[in-house]
Amino acid sequence: MSEENKKTCRRLLEEAWNQGLLKAVDETVSSSCRLHDAAFPSLALGAENYKRHIQMCREAFPDLAFSIDDVITERDEVVIHWTARGTHRGKFLGADPTNRSAIVSGTTIHRLKNGKILELWADWNLQSLLDQLGLGMTQSEANKALARRFLEEVWNRKKPEMISHFVAEDLVRYTPDGTQRGLQGLRDDYHTYVSAFPDAHIQVDDAMCDGDRVALRCTVTGTQRGKLGDHPASGKPIRLPLLTTLRIANGKVVEQHSVWDRLEMMQQIGAVPASMRVSRAQA
Repeated sequence: MSEENKKTCRRLLEEAWNQGLLKAVDETVSSSCRLHDAAFPSLALGAENYKRHIQMCREAFPDLAFSIDDVITERDEVVIHWTARGTHRGKFLGADPTNRSAIVSGTTIHRLKNGKILELWADWNLQSLLDQLGLGMTQSEANKALARRFLEEVWNRKKPEMISHFVAEDLVRYTPDGTQRGLQGLRDDYHTYVSAFPDAHIQVDDAMCDGDRVALRCTVTGTQRGKLGDHPASGKPIRLPLLTTLRIANGKVVEQHSVWDRLEMMQQIGAVPASMRVSRAQA
């Protein structure tokens, strides 16, 4: 029965929420199901109301997609930990579309009987969603929050799959490695540096915003555990200042200018003699 209950709850998420196939609600949710969601305290009971709720959310986020991170079942209950992604294209909780993308994680507990869900509890971080959409923030605050999340999710939490969530397809990127256009250059840089410095971390020391541009003053730390170019792993730590400016449009990074001292980095890992900086300066 536990496996059947898992299948029922998975089907509700994958067919009704992800694909908009509301018939799945009729076949998985009881007509008298009690629904609990602190973000929607007035949510009435029953499958019909749940269908209207799903439809409203999907109209607000037409590309809404849930991924299942974990499933736990015991007795008559199934717990699903999920991550949801989507772009705010329609009215949501009274707010007009922002065209910003967001990602939230949450947990849903289902209680079942005879193959149908009798009660459902959903718990997720509404404030995180509102912050990502920039609701209740000035445009400057929203842009700074997006820039910080881009560095945190992609570089610090090591989630390259999130690049397209934060960055536009036509990104233009200027770095000490040259000018790059499109997402592939950023993905290649991510692979190069995270392979060499798997514990790399970017600490934002200061953030400033002017219109659609966000400037971040950061400190990069890490340990060279892998090959960097022709230079084998040294096991040596690095600590470098990084300055990066991001231009944001429609909730995504469209342009990035980043500057760091490559010579200092190579010296710290022992690939270049420390004396070279002095020699170059004297020259």
